[in-house]
Amino acid sequence: MHPLFHPINLKEETLEKLESFCRSWELSEDMIIQTSGSTGKPKSIRFTKEQLITSARKTISFFQLQSNTKALLCLSPDTIGGKMMLVRAIVGQYPIYIVEASLNPLRDLPTDIDFVAMVPAQVKQSLESQLHVFKHIKHILVGGAELTTEVNEQLREQGMRAYQSFGMTETISHVALREIGINDETNYEALPGITFRSVENRLCIDYPDLQTDPILTNDEIELIDETHFRWLGRTDFVINSGGKKIHPESLEQTFTPIIVGPFFVSSIPDETWGAALVCICEKEQKLSKALFSTLVANFEIPKFVAFTPFIYTESGKIKRKETQANILQNDWIRVL
Repeated sequence: MHPLFHPINLKEETLEKLESFCRSWELSEDMIIQTSGSTGKPKSIRFTKEQLITSARKTISFFQLQSNTKALLCLSPDTIGGKMMLVRAIVGQYPIYIVEASLNPLRDLPTDIDFVAMVPAQVKQSLESQLHVFKHIKHILVGGAELTTEVNEQLREQGMRAYQSFGMTETISHVALREIGINDETNYEALPGITFRSVENRLCIDYPDLQTDPILTNDEIELIDETHFRWLGRTDFVINSGGKKIHPESLEQTFTPIIVGPFFVSSIPDETWGAALVCICEKEQKLSKALFSTLVANFEIPKFVAFTPFIYTESGKIKRKETQANILQNDWIRVL
């Protein structure tokens, strides 16, 4: 085990993953990292040790992490987010405490923490049950999905600041950050040495320290300048309903105040609309057209609603296609 790593009550399986990482790192082996599979079939991507170090240095520089920083790993060491927390600790030469990935990772910590990376569900739970610990963490990095408007407001009310990350496995973690909480910025800012372009409204990333070829994403953006953009949503999630172009992620942010629990907006084939909006919720609840009409225009009101247990990736992302396939197979869609 690396001397900077401090495991806390880890399961044998997690310890084995850490030891495997340490062996690969010591031998300077390439690391094979699998994409989450939240938007398609998972695939494996190979990275060199030098590429991982390059990415780590950019985050260390952005947050000005020092040797006296104390970090917490509460993500699976198998994910790109988990591996990069370990790499950053090694490169930055600061200790990292490692707990099992759970919804409540701040419980029973033996020391104060300065830097942590979390998925939205962990942020929400930490605000609700471990606020006395959470509010003293200096650097909070959020990944996996966008925080809801409700959680953003809670951070702001507590005078906290955090950073929403934008990136993908192909870019070795994040390439841009957006401050949330106190200032609640709407635009993402590039990490040092990274620039952006817009190609048919899709984000194109120029990351010469990582690879010579630009990385064209499936994310629709509004380009502010070469180092700033506003994220609009995934192009592969865009819904054309009755001739109207709809970004489901934007609707999800709007619907957060009226829906209890995890949910997402999708569409199903429809003779009238071409694609009809459907709101898919994990918890059953009363929803109506009148309720949605208080927040959005008529064409953005879902035509259907469905309730079902969600299918998640290991990093906490909703597997939208699999979850939607479940409701279609079981005929759980209701007219709203």
